[in-house]
Amino acid sequence: MVRAEKELLERHGDEVLLYSRHNDEIKQFSVVQKVNFFPQTVYSPKTTREIGDAVRSFRPDVAFVHNVYPLISPSAYHELHSLGVPAVQVLHNFRPFCPNGLFYTQGKVCEDCKGGNYLNAVRKRCYKDSYLLSGLYALTLGANRLAGMVNKITGFICLTEFFKIKMLEAGVPENKLFVRPNFVYAPSLSPAASDGKYAIYMGRLSPEKGCWTLIRAFEQLPHIPLKILGTGPLESELQDYVRQKGIGNIQFLGFKSGEEKWQLLRNSLCLVVPSEWYENFPVTVLEAFMAAKPVIASRMGGLPYIVEDGQCGLLFEAGKVNELIQKIQYLADDPASATRMGACGRRLSETKYGPEQGYSNLMAIFSQVQAA
Repeated sequence: MVRAEKELLERHGDEVLLYSRHNDEIKQFSVVQKVNFFPQTVYSPKTTREIGDAVRSFRPDVAFVHNVYPLISPSAYHELHSLGVPAVQVLHNFRPFCPNGLFYTQGKVCEDCKGGNYLNAVRKRCYKDSYLLSGLYALTLGANRLAGMVNKITGFICLTEFFKIKMLEAGVPENKLFVRPNFVYAPSLSPAASDGKYAIYMGRLSPEKGCWTLIRAFEQLPHIPLKILGTGPLESELQDYVRQKGIGNIQFLGFKSGEEKWQLLRNSLCLVVPSEWYENFPVTVLEAFMAAKPVIASRMGGLPYIVEDGQCGLLFEAGKVNELIQKIQYLADDPASATRMGACGRRLSETKYGPEQGYSNLMAIFSQVQAA
């Protein structure tokens, strides 16, 4: 999305300076750098220095912030504020109000840290099941929140109304909250090579994504194939289950991208998004819309705000295997409805979620934060 946003702005003639760091830097750290890494996730002098230099040379009207964890650190907000540059933070997840960013831990939704007590994250080992790493993120978020981090961020972009609700609950003033969805460049659409006999899942294979609900639903739908695109910590466990149970309609294809992924999606019946955490705004949903495919999604997080039930897809209660089975069977039995819903999604990808609307929305937000 960062690359797409940069391209969108430049296409409209805006000057953009990209400041970024990659976590691969950590692999090259010396022993001393690794020791210093922990305090610098709380406040990075390197970030302060480099952003200060960039602001003085580039003189930006606004800073468009995506992710500062862990290397850039929240010091970016403090430095931008001190230099009088409004910072607009896109909320791709629930940081800075949840140490693991998910509002999900130990197999269920959790909002214990939302009010600012991040010690809950240490107790529950929310980040990578580690006391140390959970403590590091708890310290980073707690210290910076006490230092006025939220007040120094001029605006927060929520990808759906659901995230706006959660940010209000976390104490963010409403005048700092803006709703702007992700956008896509919908390519020209040629007819699919097949009539869509299989469902498709695209995403990380992890507990919060509802992967077990997905597998158990298709275990009871032996006549409808499922193609799984993606990798993750549950991959081996899911594959072992499918093999041991002799489930012949589920196929693991691993990570796919580009034209290969596009063709698999174009020739499918539908995309299934069975998430059991507060899903934000998965780009896979927009990819399905672009491909004119309906989406079957759980009623979790931002999904019900994107997938209009009965219009561009179908919704079911998260974790309810039987209800998911009914929704999949409905589309398999009624290809005309699947085609109609797919066409609705395609229209949305060209209008509401198209680049021109995305640019217009972003410029309106930038104008408001500059005037604040």
